This record gives sequence, structure tokens and C-alpha cells, in this order.
Amino acid sequence: MQLPLGTEDLLTLHRRMTLSRQLDEELTRLSRAGSIRGPMHTSTGQEAAGIGATAALRPGDVVTLTHRPHAQYVGMEIPLGPCIAEMAGRATGLSGGRAGHMIIADATRGVLGASGVVGHSLLLAVGHGYAHKLAGRGAVTLCVTGDGAVNSGAFNEALNMAALWQLPVIFVVENNQYGLTVRLDRHVHETTLAARGRGYGIPGTRVDGNDVEEVHRAVREAADRARSGGGPALIEAVTYRTGPFSMSDRGGYRIEAEGSGFTDPLELSAQRLRDRGVAASRLEEIDRAVAGELAEAIEFALSSPWPDPADLTEHIQRWDGVPA
Repeated sequence: MQLPLGTEDLLTLHRRMTLSRQLDEELTRLSRAGSIRGPMHTSTGQEAAGIGATAALRPGDVVTLTHRPHAQYVGMEIPLGPCIAEMAGRATGLSGGRAGHMIIADATRGVLGASGVVGHSLLLAVGHGYAHKLAGRGAVTLCVTGDGAVNSGAFNEALNMAALWQLPVIFVVENNQYGLTVRLDRHVHETTLAARGRGYGIPGTRVDGNDVEEVHRAVREAADRARSGGGPALIEAVTYRTGPFSMSDRGGYRIEAEGSGFTDPLELSAQRLRDRGVAASRLEEIDRAVAGELAEAIEFALSSPWPDPADLTEHIQRWDGVPA
């Protein structure tokens, strides 16, 4: 059993969750104002899962993403201005304005992006895990997916091969109770998703996905085990999506007051910090500092140029091996 995080470490994670929450609030505003176009899937209420999991990684580890990836972006500390510029389709974006908000990649920080087919990043994670095993450097792959993906063929193929080859892959299922607009118990019979691991000989753990320390501890233990050759692990982080599926969500599918039993991850971490003697003024300063950082990043993004149409096929040519 690993010890609880120290106060300064918990402050770091609280700050990252605050940034993720404020980022989602600003992205919602920018989408509705037309400054960001295309799909936008925010993760309000799920901050502890993404932040806690990524905090357990080391340099050299990699993460594959779901289509609700903003907490992972923050957790992996990709630069905020180019991140928002990418979402706004600007040339200064991390992928040159071509990827949008879902499939941003930053290889220097271990962010591999997501598959264009949502849910299939699991298979990419198996490939990266295999590469890590061959390299023998003790690196791990964190594969984050959602509860909507657990019935896909990709999920079952990925767990089977990772177990067969004993790959250093940690599968984290963010169970936010809904796949698009379908409640979990309407598309699976066994709603304890961690139990899926047993069928493949993979240890499965169910944690409170709103408790950043609990998520971090579970992923850290799985990573330590994987680094020592113990193979993959499946972690189900139970949380709740407080916002819509996307900006096009028309609602009308939730049970009234169903979210009242879930804990706000930021309120939980803030209370723990106050219990350890951290002054309320320090938490307020974190809120203000994050807001200032975010405002600068948005200004950078929206003042950046649009991509040059003449460069439209540049990355396609590189992908195909044809000189640009």
C-alpha cells in the first residue's frame, strides 16, 4: 500500500484539476461563441480521473486518449496556448490546426493522441506497449478510454493481446455513466467494468474516479507492477459526466437528480487541503493564477494566424513518405 500524497503534491494535482475545469468552461464559451468550430467534448466532473492517472507516469511513458481528453492534456503539461490554438484551427496549434480538440498529439511529452475511430486507441496502446516491452527500458503505456468503448471489439482484442504478451499497458476506463446518451446499465449487464479483466487474466480494480489521490495510487501501483514485468492492468475510475455529451447534445435522457450522489473532485481535494492546514487564500490564489494563465493562452490562440491553404497537403505527403 502506498502512502497518501504529500500536501505539496496534492496541491499540484488540485491546481491541474482547477485548470482542467476552467479550461472546459472556457472551451464551452468559445464553442458557443463560434470561436471554436467542430465537435467539442468537455470532461467537467471527471478531472480527478485524468489528472490522477497521468500524474503516475514518468518521462518516457506514453498515453493514448479518449475523445474527452482535456484532463490528460493538462496532466501531461502540453503547452496551453498551442493546445487551444489547435482546437481553434490556428496554424500555431500543436498539430498545425488540423486535428481539432480530440486528437492532439505531442510526442515530446508522451501524448500520442487518439484514433480517428473513437475507442480504437486501445489497439494503438497495445502496439506502443509491445514496443516498450521490446525496448526493455521499463516504460509503460497509459490507455484511457470510456465506458462506451467496453463493448467494442477493440476493447476485447486489446485486453486479450496485452494479457497474452504481458505488455506494460494500464487500461483506465473512465466510467462517467453514459456512452453518448445511453446510460451504462442500458448497454451492459455487468456494470462493474473492472470485472472484465478477470476473463483475460488481468487484475481489475475499481476506484472512486472523483478522488484524485485514489486514482493516482491505483495507477501508480499498476505502473510499478508493469515496469517489473507484471503485465497489464485494468482500472475502472467511477465518475460522473456533469455536462453534455457534446455541444450538440439536446438532453432529455438523464434521470432527474441522478448526479446528486457524486462528489465534485475539486471540492474533495480542496477540503482535504484545508484539513491539512492549507489556507483558503492559497486555494483562491490558485484559482486566480489559473484564470490568468488561461486568459493569456486564449489570447495567443485567437490572435494566431489561420493555416495557409497552400500547406493543405503537407502532412499527407509526409505521412505517405512523399517529399513535400
